[in-house]
Amino acid sequence: MTPTNPSPQLPAISNVLILDDQRFDRHRLARLCSGLEMKCTITNATDLADFAAVIESSVFNLVLVDYFLPDGTGFDALSMVRLSPRNCNAATIMVTGHEQDGLAHNAIKAGCSDYILKDDLSATSFRRAVTNALQKSILTTEAVTQSFLHAETEAVLNRFASKCAQDIKPMVSRMMRQIRDLRGGDTSGEADQDRFERVEDSCMVLWEFLVELERYNDNAPMDDVNSHSAQSLTTVRKPPSPFARLTG
Repeated sequence: MTPTNPSPQLPAISNVLILDDQRFDRHRLARLCSGLEMKCTITNATDLADFAAVIESSVFNLVLVDYFLPDGTGFDALSMVRLSPRNCNAATIMVTGHEQDGLAHNAIKAGCSDYILKDDLSATSFRRAVTNALQKSILTTEAVTQSFLHAETEAVLNRFASKCAQDIKPMVSRMMRQIRDLRGGDTSGEADQDRFERVEDSCMVLWEFLVELERYNDNAPMDDVNSHSAQSLTTVRKPPSPFARLTG
């Protein structure tokens, strides 16, 4: 039997933002939140202007959005959530008293985790919708975090590899010049000359590897935060290749 992945752990305390212009509906949603297994802290907004004023006031785990509002629609609120630096990954549910063709589909497409009609609200349906929305939000946040950490790790390794290449190339250059000087003053037989050539070949392979490593890292995309560091590394003066002087 194939094991299933465990569901992400829900927060013990959830900050909830309710956007609804009807006082009765706000109280009803707050009561449903009080019946959840987690402790909920409720913040209310009655219109889009109010919503815009509070969306950045805290980090919200859950955002409940009505569709019809005095100064717009729930889709305007969803846009504010997605553009919010603090709450772009918050779980969002559209709760509306009006059913329209395609509204549920468009709500999900706009980023809602679920869409519930107020006439269909019950403790069970609300709990199920909130649980699914919070789990999806947690998984999304974890995926974004892992992607960011992977990109940061790769950027650090690229800079490290580039710096290593620049540090090693002068040593290889020095070694090749020393071998050239030894060959110039050496009067031994062909066997010794063959050993020199093998060492030179090995140095050549190492040099070419270092050059390719620098080229790879010079062409690798870097994020804006690390662009200054990348520029400072790539502008270091590179030593001249010793191999041009070994021919002829």
